[in-house]
Amino acid sequence: MKRSEDYRKLYESSFRDDAVWLDWMMRQVYSDSDLMLLDDESGTRTVSAMLLRSYGWRYFGTRLDMAYIFGACTLPRYRSHGYMGRLIDESLRRSLERGDALCTLIPATASLYGYYERFGFARAVYIDRERYTALHHFDTAQGYGPRTADYSDFNRLESESDNTVLHSSAEYHNIIDDLHLDGGDVFAVGRDDGPVSAMAFAVAHRESIHVKALYARDNMAKNAVLALVRRKFGEQMAVVDCFVDGRKRALQPRGMVRLLDVYQLLNAMAASEPSLQCTLRVRDDRIAGNSDRFTIADGICRRGGDSPDLDVDIDTLTRILGSSEATGRIMGLRATHYRLPLMLD
Repeated sequence: MKRSEDYRKLYESSFRDDAVWLDWMMRQVYSDSDLMLLDDESGTRTVSAMLLRSYGWRYFGTRLDMAYIFGACTLPRYRSHGYMGRLIDESLRRSLERGDALCTLIPATASLYGYYERFGFARAVYIDRERYTALHHFDTAQGYGPRTADYSDFNRLESESDNTVLHSSAEYHNIIDDLHLDGGDVFAVGRDDGPVSAMAFAVAHRESIHVKALYARDNMAKNAVLALVRRKFGEQMAVVDCFVDGRKRALQPRGMVRLLDVYQLLNAMAASEPSLQCTLRVRDDRIAGNSDRFTIADGICRRGGDSPDLDVDIDTLTRILGSSEATGRIMGLRATHYRLPLMLD
């Protein structure tokens, strides 16, 4: 049996996606090179699997590599026997070997957040969910009009933020295909002959519109693109998943982050602001290379140092690096909220 067939059977035992979507996912998203499998003790049956996918990550102007765990599943009768735990540990080792700075995932259910915390994943990715009733009118500023966006427009808007996933051209087209399979679409606006200034990725459900991600340079562009969404899908409740910007209140957990290479992240941070000076002691029970002292000074990070200004475990450090700018400054570091939109989950 092909490895892809093994994975499909495992996936179908754990998730309830329809056959059309699953056919598309196996054809367009699945890759043997991403697949991780684990057999039972006899070695005759594959019982646990996942895809360990590769993405870019923008961290204060530096492009790093990120791993993303997708479709982690175990045959029902083999659950609670440690198979998935062994596979997660192996995925972290593989990610480190290929040079990833961090690993992310989106738990399939809220109850799984506690499970993944055992492996050093932190509840660190949040969104603000804005709701607009059917009566809400999105004012559109004069000069904005609908545009046909391509990957270069999306990549430019996505790359204007830090601490964010970076999607490849192939991933962007997968996002569009996934939207279309759900009856959704991507919307874009721009001002006159200028570049695209806002994009929204939206799906209409029976009683509401769900804007899964929205990129906008300002509120006028945001309103203009939401007006396009409303024009397409009609007058109903609109639920918009927004990035956390420090002013939001109604936050929802949207993913987890596991730091794999603390040195790599801190070195990128140091390069972005040479005036930073801080010594950290980090403790990580699962990744030995992260348990060390790190000194940031003169635009670089080096291992070692004197008495630390900050003594933290890996979970706390992950949360600090994904917190507000003000919180980061208090700790002597740079911080901004993690962004993990438009991931296949």
